[in-house]
Amino acid sequence: MSAHAAIDGEIPAHVDPALVVDFDYFADRRYSEAGSPHGGLIRLCEEIGHGIFWTPRNGGHWFVTDHEMLFEAARMPELFSSANASFPALPPEEEPHYPPLSSDPPEHIKYRLPLMRAFSPERIRALGGEIRRFAGELIDAVAARGSCDFFEEIAEPLPIITFMKLMGYDLARYREFREWATWMCQPDPDDKVRAYVNTVAMTRELLDERRAERRDDLLSHLLDEMIDGRPFTQEELDGICILLFGAGLDTVVNSLCFGMAHLAGDAALQHRLRADPALIPEAVEEMLRRCSVGMAARSVGRDGTFHGATLKAGERVTLLLPVGNLDPKAFPDPTRFDLDREDKAHITFNSGPHRCVGSHLARLEMVTLFEEWLKRMPNVRLDPANPPGYRIAIVNAVTTLPLLWNLV
Repeated sequence: MSAHAAIDGEIPAHVDPALVVDFDYFADRRYSEAGSPHGGLIRLCEEIGHGIFWTPRNGGHWFVTDHEMLFEAARMPELFSSANASFPALPPEEEPHYPPLSSDPPEHIKYRLPLMRAFSPERIRALGGEIRRFAGELIDAVAARGSCDFFEEIAEPLPIITFMKLMGYDLARYREFREWATWMCQPDPDDKVRAYVNTVAMTRELLDERRAERRDDLLSHLLDEMIDGRPFTQEELDGICILLFGAGLDTVVNSLCFGMAHLAGDAALQHRLRADPALIPEAVEEMLRRCSVGMAARSVGRDGTFHGATLKAGERVTLLLPVGNLDPKAFPDPTRFDLDREDKAHITFNSGPHRCVGSHLARLEMVTLFEEWLKRMPNVRLDPANPPGYRIAIVNAVTTLPLLWNLV
């Protein structure tokens, strides 16, 4: 069957048949054929190219794969709105509002500024010593064994426990919270709504405690912030906490895993980074470009056109940021990991008004972990008997990453 063929669902009359592609974001055949999420997306673009397309899957939606189009769309909130943009679409009464991510300019900036202050470079740098100490402890705990599941033993605890401490969450609920964060990224609407309800109930209880007594955590910071000359309402706090919970308990875990999966398969890169640790930040940028994990969902804010596609208000659009980072027009030989690549200006953290406010923390955690790993560990390799496991979601995930290394 041709890639340009609709196989289920009705194709709206305004959609050019030449733009119709059979692509199931959550369960596409190309993922299993290629053996990985990024391999499947590469195969998709080898078949259809880079541009804007329509698929009848998941309720029918547009998706963008071209780097420049993604950059442009991220800066056109009047056409590609962040409001009511859940994917797949939830019933209107269940659509969460988690500002600033689900707000458009100019409203969104009043919500974004408090988060920018909370995640400012200065605040994040102050966490560096604790992150480095914790990374060293995690690595030392597995070093003598010669093997580990990097996902479970290193990549999960480092960013998640760091974030839970930052927020003021109960560390004893680590596994429970991870499950909720996973539900938020899945297509099942019941799981999503359950995760939102659980998160709101949990954070309301903690916020009530902070109202009685402030602590040195982000929840207390949010209570002390003002917008339009007033504190956040409880409903606004609910939405912000949903946003922070989902982002803080999932994204960096997967970036660390995809980055380590590449590093474990490239002995020459390991040798070069050990010899010159100053290159590790550059390596992290190339990991973020080559193996980015998240897409962005939008809804069409008004009828319009975009690079030849006729869009109708209310339609869903997925901005496939990982594919944009593999566009050969932006990155020559894009599938090659190139530490010396001149331009690593990826869009992993999105672009425009909704660029990720947590990017400083993500970079700090990744650079620190790889610095400590390469300082302490001998050559690492993937376990040939136990390949990595993956989960396709709004944030693509690694579910297991068995590694081996030589004991010294």
